Parts: sequence; C-alpha cells; structure tokens
Amino acid sequence: MAIKKERIFYYDLLRAFAIIAVIICHVDFYFGNITTPIGIIAKMTFHDIGRIGVPIFLMISGALLLNRDYPSLGDFIKRRFTRIVTPFIFWIILITLTNIHFHKSYAYMWNVFIGNPSIMWYFWTLIGIYLAIPIINIFIKEYGEKGVKYFLAIWFITIILNTFSMYPLFPYFKLDWFAGFIGYPVLGYYLSTKKFNFSDSKMWKIGLLILIVSLAVFVFADKTYGFASLTLMYQNIMIVFMGIGMYLFIEYLDKENKFNSIKNNAIGKAISSISLCSYGMYFSHVIVIMFMSKINPHSNVLFPAMFALTIFLSWLLPYVFSKIPYVKKVSGV
Repeated sequence: MAIKKERIFYYDLLRAFAIIAVIICHVDFYFGNITTPIGIIAKMTFHDIGRIGVPIFLMISGALLLNRDYPSLGDFIKRRFTRIVTPFIFWIILITLTNIHFHKSYAYMWNVFIGNPSIMWYFWTLIGIYLAIPIINIFIKEYGEKGVKYFLAIWFITIILNTFSMYPLFPYFKLDWFAGFIGYPVLGYYLSTKKFNFSDSKMWKIGLLILIVSLAVFVFADKTYGFASLTLMYQNIMIVFMGIGMYLFIEYLDKENKFNSIKNNAIGKAISSISLCSYGMYFSHVIVIMFMSKINPHSNVLFPAMFALTIFLSWLLPYVFSKIPYVKKVSGV
C-alpha cells in the first residue's frame, strides 16, 4: 500500500498566500475613487504586496524539485508537464469561451493565449523553468551549497542590473542563463535547506524585518520614481527581498511551531485546500474577475467583500471540478 506523504504546512501556507497575492494584483479596479495621499499609498502598498506571489510559487517549486533523484529525464518531463499542461488546456478553453461571451476580438483572445495581456505568461515561463530544472538539479547535486551560492551570486548581479535597466551592461557580455526567473527556484531551494546560525525565533523576525523594509522601499520608489516600470516584471531586487522575507517569515514560524494551533482546525484545512487548488485558482480567477467586473460597485467600503468573494469563487470553481470524475485530472487540483 502506498504511503501518503505528510504535507509540510509552511509550503501550503506560502502557496495559499501566493495565489491570494496574485489575485491582489488583479483587483485594483474594485476600489472606488482614491485621491488622498494616504489612500494612494495604501492602495499601492496593497498592490505591491501582490507582487510577492509569483516569486513565492517559483521558490516553492525549487524547494520541492531540486537536489532530487529522478528515475529518468523522460519521467520528470512527463510528470511535470502533464501536471501543468492539461489544466492549462482545460482552463484556456473556459477562458476563451468566457471571452467569446463578452465579445472579445480574436486578436485579443490570441494575446491572452500567449500571455499578453493576461496571466498566461506564467504558464509559458513555467514551461521554460521545467525544461531547465533537470539541468540545474544535476548541477546542484554535483556542487552542493557552493554551486548554489555561485549560481545565486551571478543571478543577484543580473537582478540588480535589471532593476536599474542596465542589463546587459555591455552588449556582448551575456548572462541570459541567469538573468530571469530561473533564480527563484534556486533561491527557494537554498532557503529551505540552508542552516543559518540563528535560532528559529530570530530567523522569522529577520524574515519579517526584510519583508517590511523591502516592501516599504519598493512602495516608496514605485510612488516617487515609478520604480516598478523601470524593470522587467519580477526582476527587481526589492521584489526578490520581499520574497526572501516572506519565505523566511513563514518557514521559521512553522519551524517554531507557531501554526500548531491552526493546522488541524478549519483555518488550517482552508489553507491546505487553497494550496491544493492554487494552480486551478491561478486560471479560474481570470473568469471570476471578468464576471465580477460587471457588478463592480467601485466602492472602497465594499472592496473587502468584493475581494473576499473573488477569492472564494476562484477557489470554488477548481474545487468543484476536482470532485467531478474525469474532470478532476484537468482541474489543476
């Protein structure tokens, strides 16, 4: 009889946070008119918190997939690609039908499919990362922590240059293998396996401090200089530090057993369910938001209710599909 693997709660909590963060980035239009400086900063902070979502997803992937023994390259490709491609096909059909319902043009629907403008870019990015994972996995198994530090050092340099739109600094000095999303999985693996010379209690506080400071700097730069528009998406050093801070904060809170009181109650079960449904939610929230936009009151008072309802319905769709025979395999759950 197969032994069911015990779930690691902080991965579930991070994954649940990540999908909610992704949705945060797409619900700004629910707000009413905001004109006060404090209101503008609050709205911007809310949106910028959402930028942590994709990095967290990729960091979890690295923590779970790197430094592993796989039966074969074909087995890895088959397992991982089946897991992400079939739900993509299922959901892109539903999203296309929804776009047809709202009389979107064929050109618009094609752009949605290829990821512009839409959240589908993440799927194509994930394809590229999964193609590279077996190569990086062998590298890490061969060189261990030193290899990880080597990779991350070069990646951090490219991220810093990207942040200030300076990469490539010299036209023929190419670091394209490092200059992109691929560093996030390696970073996630590093943070999950590194033994720091601090107690668990100090580590989650360090993580929280990194998160707060980097978020504050990012919001300030975004408001003052339009910092977010100066860099490629998610290739910004402040977003990297925001991801590091959140990851360490949740990881070490869990290691210090701070979540023991909720793991087995309704809250813990809700977190686990959102985590399991997160990939399906990544697609379903596009459909939910399209329909919700038609009843949007543009009210700051009603914003929390609209936001909560969007999260609930985005979870409900893949959850219900996961209970239907045959459909479960393509639901993303």
